Amino acid sequence: MTETPIVALKGVEKRFRQGVLALAGIDLAVAPGSFLSILGPSGCGKSTLLRIIAGLAPPSAGLVQYGESGVERRLGFVFQEPTLMPWASVWDNVYLPLRLAGQGRDAVASRIAETLASLGLEGFEKAYPRELSGGMRMRVSIARALVTEPRLLLLDEPFAALDELTRFRLNEDLLRLWQRHHWTVIFVTHSVFESVFLSSRIVVMTPRPGRLLADLPIALDYPRDAALRTAPRYVEECQRVSRVLSEAAA
Repeated sequence: MTETPIVALKGVEKRFRQGVLALAGIDLAVAPGSFLSILGPSGCGKSTLLRIIAGLAPPSAGLVQYGESGVERRLGFVFQEPTLMPWASVWDNVYLPLRLAGQGRDAVASRIAETLASLGLEGFEKAYPRELSGGMRMRVSIARALVTEPRLLLLDEPFAALDELTRFRLNEDLLRLWQRHHWTVIFVTHSVFESVFLSSRIVVMTPRPGRLLADLPIALDYPRDAALRTAPRYVEECQRVSRVLSEAAA
């Protein structure tokens, strides 16, 4: 990597209070504007690693360094569950981080409207989470992360609980927005097919304690759409990544 990473991990280790070693010897540098997926078997520490990058959990050893000033304050995080406020409308759920930052409703109304429209939520501003499907609730959760205009977007298996068709559509929407806004994305998943479809690069982790076994560039051009999923080159990349993941699990 010739350019300064937007975030770099050096010798990161995580040991929990009860003594379990979750991560060991993690060295990882992420280029600005890249789409990196973290892939590995269940329990390998993928989510723990993402939380350390986000500053939500401290490493037990090692360093997390940001390559751009203020990146740690321009960071969006999308969790596995939408974690929306059930008593608040879609608009107010998306407004929440801006409200906490002291920004008035009128000042950010156009930004919120644009963000909602970009995720297919136009017309749902007054709806409540209980009135939405699982896929729509996840769109609201993503909109809440994007409305802050992050430089670094972290997603922790956000589509794992969704049906396949909804998941495919959200994958395509996420790629479209990434290409438009040029964020850096770090995406945790346990799906080979999803990671290959989305990523410019995949790192594969071993079972606990999680270590980086492989760092795989994905040789597929952007933009990517639904037709790619049946293309021979996509199938070949999925087979290549699957072999590495099987090696990791073994």
